Amino acid sequence: MSAVSRLGYLGFEVSDVPAWERLLVDVLGLAVSERRTDGGVALRVDERAQRIVLHPGPRDDVLHVGFELDDEASLDRLGAELAAAGVRSVQAPDQLARARRVRRLWETEDPNGVPIELFCGPEVAREPFRSELVPSGFVTGAEGLGHVVLGTTDAAATERFYCDRLGMRLSDRIVAEMAPGFSLRITFLHANPRHHTVAFAEAPLPKRMHHFMLEVGAMDDVGTAYDRCLAAGVPIANGLGVHPNDRMFSFYARTPSGLDLELGWGGRKIDDATWQTTTYDRTSVWGHRRPTAA
Repeated sequence: MSAVSRLGYLGFEVSDVPAWERLLVDVLGLAVSERRTDGGVALRVDERAQRIVLHPGPRDDVLHVGFELDDEASLDRLGAELAAAGVRSVQAPDQLARARRVRRLWETEDPNGVPIELFCGPEVAREPFRSELVPSGFVTGAEGLGHVVLGTTDAAATERFYCDRLGMRLSDRIVAEMAPGFSLRITFLHANPRHHTVAFAEAPLPKRMHHFMLEVGAMDDVGTAYDRCLAAGVPIANGLGVHPNDRMFSFYARTPSGLDLELGWGGRKIDDATWQTTTYDRTSVWGHRRPTAA
């Protein structure tokens, strides 16, 4: 079975592109790669020509999630395997691949209706990436852009899609009692040593995505970003804290579309040869508290 290697890029349809740009560029340290004729903006976090694209529109949700394969042969095998399993999978036109700045692209969809794009051959930017706000840089490379957390009402089908079809592996689960009679169940899956590339919560969410995570190379860069968010009036969804499973030191900022963005450092790595899955009973070791009204 062919398998995806990493999270490659994200696209969002947003009603306020300038507000998103202020958050991602002026506060969190990403860089603008391209301003598009339709009012959209492409953004960089590393040597890639683009990693996040903001498309103007009313949805205010994730528009597509791009997963990278290492070569064209692997991409074609995975596309054929999906089709043979009865999963809709089509080769995208060259025009769409050019817009995503990749060599080739297949389109499919997960059980929750999230458009999934499988690709190879990402374009590298001509200029090196440097961020004055994030001296340590963003952690990408073989581990990819970061991770995404989605909502689902069919956890079994979602796990089959990402594991049996896209080749991810189970990292662990969280089953946490959030209120009397209600337990939140989250499943975490990895595609490489990053603790998780995809996670999904067994709950109907107002949007298809709960949050996406970007990792930086130094703890201080999380702290200074948190201070900049407070100074800029960016809503904080969850304050600084540490998760029990991936050990990420992070906080969650609320984007202008209502999605959350987790910025973290120090995520745990997985070695498939020795890894043992665990079920945790809490979402945080400490912190990640929701702000309280003054």
